[in-house]
Amino acid sequence: MKNLVVFAYIGAVIFPLTGIYFIMNSMPYSSILFVLGAICYGTFLIKAILKVSNSKNERANKMLWILGLIFMGSVVGLIYILTGRKRFVQTA
Repeated sequence: MKNLVVFAYIGAVIFPLTGIYFIMNSMPYSSILFVLGAICYGTFLIKAILKVSNSKNERANKMLWILGLIFMGSVVGLIYILTGRKRFVQTA
């Protein structure tokens, strides 16, 4: 469960892209892939926001991360996964 945030983010990117490919090639089950992508994205947002809110960093820093995840989830999520999570958790 330690890497659930990473796997959920990867699933939130891969499933919709595969669903788009299925739609373009008139293949079945594309809607299932979109639903799986939405579930993965929701899981990622919930787990990332909980991890940020439970850290011991300054309140302003927490709020910036949470607002970034809510309003620009894909971009901030990628930054959070690649660099920010390690630094954010180390200072906690």
